[in-house]
Amino acid sequence: MGQVAVLDPLVAQQVAAGEVVDRPASVVKELSENALDAGATRVEVEIADGGRERMLVRDNGSGMSEEDAKLSILSHATSKIRTASDIESVMTLGFRGEALPSIASVSAFSLTTSTGEGAGTNLVAYGGGEVTVSPASHPKGTTVFVDRLFYNVPARRAFLKSARAERAAIVEVMTNLAIAHPRAMFRLVEKGRESLSLPTAKDLLERLAQLYSVGKARAMRRVDYESGAFKVSGYAALPSITEGSRSGQTVSVNGRWVRAEGLTKGIDDAYRGTVPTGRYPPVALCVEVDPRQVDVNVHPTKQLVRFSDERAARLAMSGAVSKAIQGTGDSVPRDEDERNTESETASTPSERASEDGPADAPSSAPDRHPTEYHAVSETSSSPIPPAEGLASDNNGGGSLSPDRLFEASESPRRSDSSKAHDPSEQYKRVERASAPLSQAGSPAGVERGDLPRLRDLRVVGQIASGYILVDEPLAAWVVDQHVAHERALLDRLTDPEDGRMPTVQSLLVPEVVQLPPQDAAEAADSLEELSVYGFEVEPFGKDSFRINGVISTLAGRGDVAGAFREAVSAMRGTAPGMSREQRIVATIACHSAVKLGDKLSYEEMEALIKEWLSSRYPATCPHGRSICYRMEHKDIARKLDRH
Repeated sequence: MGQVAVLDPLVAQQVAAGEVVDRPASVVKELSENALDAGATRVEVEIADGGRERMLVRDNGSGMSEEDAKLSILSHATSKIRTASDIESVMTLGFRGEALPSIASVSAFSLTTSTGEGAGTNLVAYGGGEVTVSPASHPKGTTVFVDRLFYNVPARRAFLKSARAERAAIVEVMTNLAIAHPRAMFRLVEKGRESLSLPTAKDLLERLAQLYSVGKARAMRRVDYESGAFKVSGYAALPSITEGSRSGQTVSVNGRWVRAEGLTKGIDDAYRGTVPTGRYPPVALCVEVDPRQVDVNVHPTKQLVRFSDERAARLAMSGAVSKAIQGTGDSVPRDEDERNTESETASTPSERASEDGPADAPSSAPDRHPTEYHAVSETSSSPIPPAEGLASDNNGGGSLSPDRLFEASESPRRSDSSKAHDPSEQYKRVERASAPLSQAGSPAGVERGDLPRLRDLRVVGQIASGYILVDEPLAAWVVDQHVAHERALLDRLTDPEDGRMPTVQSLLVPEVVQLPPQDAAEAADSLEELSVYGFEVEPFGKDSFRINGVISTLAGRGDVAGAFREAVSAMRGTAPGMSREQRIVATIACHSAVKLGDKLSYEEMEALIKEWLSSRYPATCPHGRSICYRMEHKDIARKLDRH
């Protein structure tokens, strides 16, 4: 008897369904794209248990007649194409006729639709079985109800992620579709709570303001560029605004939200040399190209696309973004881009973008270095003083006291000392979970590398309010004060046995922070985890959170709002070689450290250098940047012709 057999049609359909539908988010994507193809201006989604239990997608599109509705759930039944050649010029989001039959074959499926003329039609199918058709009352448009996804394919259902992860994926899908189609309204509801609500926008900029706040939208630069067959339009953020993941980068091709490696590389090319490694400026870009030059049929989900000329596509994207961000008033010469890409404390995004002229007004504060890649604060319209709330030095040499650089002492921002608590036990849990550099089993003592010795060095002074000059018998060292302080703080945060473990301090004035929908969903589900890192946070309206307390190193002088944004972003990021916990703690250390531009007294510089060189790993930076630079005395003499 032969071993090869033709699969039962139902089995074959369920197998094929796994190529199109692999999780609740793909169901929402397919149904939302069908709605947009039908001319819908309103797409509403309701889910339960992150979409694992049930999903409902409702639109106000053109709807279907009874005849079309019956055909719509048959394999390869579509209104978009008729011949194979039509695929080469397809402009609709769907065209294969696979989405509805695939979804119906792996769920309890119901579709109700109406063209607005006469009675509507209701179709019910269970697991791809017999279809029941009946008349129904329904306004113009279509409603699809998907219950118990993969109930008849247990092996595939077992691979669904947690409700939180599936919900986050749905929010990501709807957010990107909303950016690609700003003139449509998108709404996501779970258990009566709105997870996403984006009303119709008049243009892309208004949509970005809905998602990321007006300040951040204003800090993005308009893109309008043509190169050969490609036209690129949209908005790109200045290099000073970055995130820890690509979640803020949305690219569409002919209205289709896609993931295209060539286009992503083009964006990276445009920002290369202006943002640190692992940082991604938000962009919202639409590529228009002759449909015959792009293949949208290379992947079952139609999200991966391929161009006939990949190199031209990459160059067009790079040129478009480069032109936008280089001609917008970055008052930094091209040859100094790598030194001056951050200026958070000098101005907020709304301040930088307040002028519509060809160039922004130059900042009066010192330019920032890429080492300070903290998020731009949007909760304040005024510059943040580098040493807010700290006592001045008696001799006027600086605005900080050396003790305040590291000690977890009282802060003027603390409102109630009785509320402060010691999270040592929490940090111990973080320590065990994250396996930080100070984990037992690491080489004993300090990993010094080629660094100056405390007993031999002498602090000379500060250069450009950002670098500390240190001298020893045979060489001089230039130390980046921000990175050195960050290294010292990180060492303390990852060592629960340190007797100087920072405490959590209540803020005198709580800070309210608004997050993008994806990050807001992540934060809402991670409040307990955030408390482990010292963030006392509670929801405060739609996509907003109120920060009532933070770890003392951050409360004393840090950018609280920026640290919170980056911590949430780090939860969703994928920095190579770092665990989730390590990314979050590194973010807190970065935002707590002194910044380039902060003037330090001699005593403060001595304290910082001592703390840095006494840390466990003074030769390494958590983000892979250089901490110091060595110049031998003989090389200095040679430069001055003293041989």
